[in-house]
Amino acid sequence: MKTNILNIVAILLLISSLNVVHAQKRTLTLSEALELAKQGNKALQVQVLEEINAKEMTREIKGSLMPSISGNVGYSYYFDRQAIFLPGSFAGTDKPVQDIAVGGKNAYNAYISLYQPIISPSIRHQTKAAAINEKIENEKTNDLKSRVAFQVSTRYLGILMMNRQLGLLDQSLQRNIKALQDSRSLLAQGRGLKSDTLRSFIAVENLKSSVSYLKNNVEVSGIELKSLIGLEDPAELELTDNLELDIEASKSVFYQIEEAFQVAEANRKDLNIQKLSIDLQQRKIKATQAMLLPQLSLVGQYQVQAQADNMNFGHYTLPRTSFLGVQLSVPIFNGNRTKTQISQAKIKAEQEDILLNNLKDEVKTELATIISKWKEADAQMDIQETTVQSAELNHRMMDDRFRNGLGSRLELTDSELALTQAKINYLNALYNLRMLHVELQQALGLLSL
Repeated sequence: MKTNILNIVAILLLISSLNVVHAQKRTLTLSEALELAKQGNKALQVQVLEEINAKEMTREIKGSLMPSISGNVGYSYYFDRQAIFLPGSFAGTDKPVQDIAVGGKNAYNAYISLYQPIISPSIRHQTKAAAINEKIENEKTNDLKSRVAFQVSTRYLGILMMNRQLGLLDQSLQRNIKALQDSRSLLAQGRGLKSDTLRSFIAVENLKSSVSYLKNNVEVSGIELKSLIGLEDPAELELTDNLELDIEASKSVFYQIEEAFQVAEANRKDLNIQKLSIDLQQRKIKATQAMLLPQLSLVGQYQVQAQADNMNFGHYTLPRTSFLGVQLSVPIFNGNRTKTQISQAKIKAEQEDILLNNLKDEVKTELATIISKWKEADAQMDIQETTVQSAELNHRMMDDRFRNGLGSRLELTDSELALTQAKINYLNALYNLRMLHVELQQALGLLSL
């Protein structure tokens, strides 16, 4: 019996400890989230490896200009001796051609060869192209950092927005629960209408549904934020930044479209990538054209040979052969494949140039749209601030009238609904302004991890 009691106590303590762990929360600021994403985002980790791979490719191509030294060792056993063909007069016969068996049945061969490009225009252009490709991968990494920072910021602000909405809805829910209790009390006293009680009940249930829906969205968004920043901590996130943070700075910054485009052109990574892509295609054209030019190389070899019919290595002679020279390779005709490759590279370069112009037009359109929305959001922010103040004043007046018996519960409920809606509209305006500020920073190329 005592053992069973101890087991039950142990289980209860374990469950209690698990609940404590589950209830733990991890505080997180937006700057901390961005820093975590810089190290933990999986897509960014893959791109960083791609950047490292591009550096290795550059080293590989540069290695083509370095000396190539190779060694080879071979052994062959001939069941029949090798044959050479000589004029019969050389071999002491009357035949026009006489075959003569020569060499040993055991043949050994070892050599070391050297190949060093001296003049190789194509490889040099390929090396420069690889360096440009390395810069492109670096810009792609920076571009991905900007996009990840945008995703983290928008997700973080979205959760802040929903938490603030939850607070407002919870306050409204408590007021409506109180209104429902009052309606039921008046109905029981015969001083109220059943329709008023039913209306209050419906309002409470609708608010409960909205609160439950928002809580679920907050939980899902928190999971997505953790995945985005690579956080594996099971604790619930508690976001500590304020939605109004830096809002005055956000409201005060305005750009003209041309001014904004100049900033974007200097900072946007996708524009830099497209410009580098054009440079890369131009370099590829030169590398392909260089394949039509002569190439000069240094070649050399040191060789040791031996042949015998036995395995008595001590009596072998080891004749040596060595040479060092230059080799000139001149392309003459290859079915016009190189010229076709040059034409293809030129077409690709024209495509990249068109894509750059199209991207610039898209950036201008994006900036114009954001700036226009931003100005409207700033105006809406001022309007909603005034509306909230008016709704608060109206609610206080209706509450005073109701308490003094001059107003109805319906009037008070309507004023409470108007106040809640005004505050939600204010939050939406605040959220839109913060989001548009983040979008503008992203469009200008100023947002990064």
